Order: sequence, then structure tokens, then C-alpha cells
Amino acid sequence: MTMPTLHIRLLGDFNLLYNDQQVTSLNTTRLRSLLAYLVLHRDVPQQRQHLAFLFWPDATEAQARNNLRQLLHQLRQALPAVQQFLSADTHMLHWHPVTPFHLDVAEFEQTLTLADAATQRNEQRALQAALEQADSLYRGELLPGCYDEWILPERDRLRQRHLQVLEQLLRLFEVQGDNVTAIRYAQRLLGLDPLSEDLSRRLMRLFALNNDRASALHVYHTCVTTLQRELGVDPDPATREAYERLMQHETPAIPARAQQTLLAATPTLIGRKQEWEALQEVWHATNAGEPRFVLVTGEAGIGKSRLAEEFLLWASQQGAVTAKARS
Repeated sequence: MTMPTLHIRLLGDFNLLYNDQQVTSLNTTRLRSLLAYLVLHRDVPQQRQHLAFLFWPDATEAQARNNLRQLLHQLRQALPAVQQFLSADTHMLHWHPVTPFHLDVAEFEQTLTLADAATQRNEQRALQAALEQADSLYRGELLPGCYDEWILPERDRLRQRHLQVLEQLLRLFEVQGDNVTAIRYAQRLLGLDPLSEDLSRRLMRLFALNNDRASALHVYHTCVTTLQRELGVDPDPATREAYERLMQHETPAIPARAQQTLLAATPTLIGRKQEWEALQEVWHATNAGEPRFVLVTGEAGIGKSRLAEEFLLWASQQGAVTAKARS
């Protein structure tokens, strides 16, 4: 007979399922914190003395040990089939890592490993799929509402990994020329870091590329207001320059460092070798130092925007360029 799987969710709202039934008996922050610590450190048996001082650092040794005994008793009462998952003696506690259970944090980190492997192999589709899966698994911070000292660095580590996931997804969709999706990720990142002028400029640029100048200007004014309210400072020159370009109906330029990052992540264009070579031939045929204008035309839906975006990124490394797509 197959043993039911215990499902533990620690990211966002705490949730516990056993045999597809909701477990509500772990109803205190401390119980959830102890369970979380044991499953997150499941590969190493934990000394009772270490746990006692970790959870009650200001208590006497006797009081801390007594608190741990009481909390462990409550965990044994609350956790279904506890003997299958947890072993304990007078000195040690150990979560059984081989017993079937599902942990969302572990799945999140496994998906990040898949993303790293896809990056090494330069497999853009696999990378995007892994990043999107990781994003969906991160439903919120690790055990929100729990402020035990041990959890704070772990919570911050996972939060930073999720921010990296969002940044990678933003970069991927920027490179692909999918401005609508890129805007969504840029907005999410800016919501998490509203003081980031770099994110504000990127979002302004994406709105401008999407022919939504009003939204781009709104991003700038929101940035100005936020900086003044929170820090009492004005935007830096690069942000101001991006705004002035918008006022002149120009698309804000991509900073050189960002261009290099995007180019490094640019996937190979499929089925556009002839068009790509033709664009490069036209580019190199112009006299050095003269203004260069490349017009990409064609029917809607044939990939002009993607081709123009790739060419813009490449040409920006060669010299000043204006790229435009027309339906």
C-alpha cells in the first residue's frame, strides 16, 4: 500500500495537506517555525540543545529545553503520521528525508537548478519554462508573520532568488521583443523596488516601444514623486535624459551595460538568416560617420519587430542606430 504524501507549503500562506486532506492542527507560528526548520535542514540531524537556544536565545538552558519539549510534544500531536516523518531521542531530532513528502521550497530550488543548467546549455526555451515555473512556485515570502531569528536570512535568500528569476524573465522577453510581457515583469519588479531608477527607465522604454507614451511618462512622474517622498532627491541624469527623449517622441536609449547583458542572452534567430545578412550588408555599406537608418517593412505578424529588436541590439555595439518596424 502506498503511503500518503505530506504536502508542505512554506512560501506565502502556510498550508499542510496529508492524504489530500487539509491539516489545520499546526495553528501557531512556533509550531510552523519548528516544522519549517526541521524540513529545511532535513539532511542533518539536529541537536536538541542547539534547537532550544536557537528558538529561545534569551531563556535559561533549563527553560529553553523545557520549551522545546513542550513544542515538540505539540508537533507530535498535530502532525499526521508523525512517526513516519520525525524521529527523536534524548539528544537529537531528525526529519526523515527519504519518507515521501513534498516541500514547495525544495521544488522552487530544484527548478532554479534546472534554469541554471538550461543557461549553461544556452537552451532559451528550457530556461524560460524553468523560470516561469519557479515564479509560479514562489507564492510569497517564507513563513510570513514568523520572526524567529533563524528564518530571517533564509527568507531574504529566497526573496533574492525570486527577484533574480523576475529579472531573468524580464531580460528574456526584452530580447524577444515581447514588450507586453516584459512590461508585466518590469512592473512587478518596480513594485518590489520602487526606488530603482534603472527599473523605471526600463519600464519607460518598454512602454515607448509599445507605443504607449502616456504610460511611459506616468512611470517617470511616479519615479520623481517616489524619490522625493522617500529620499528627498531628484532623479539622476540618466532618468531625466530618458524623460526628455520621451518628450521629444524618441525611445529612451538602452544603456551600454544593459545592451551588453541583453546581447549575451540573445538567442539565435531561427529562419531569418537571409534577412539578417541583408541588414548587416546594408549597414556596412553606408559610409562611416554618416547617419544610418534601416527600415524593416512587411506584412503584420511575420516577425519584423523581433528582427528589428535583434538588429538594434547588434547595431548599438557598432555605432549610433535608429531601427523602425512598419506594418
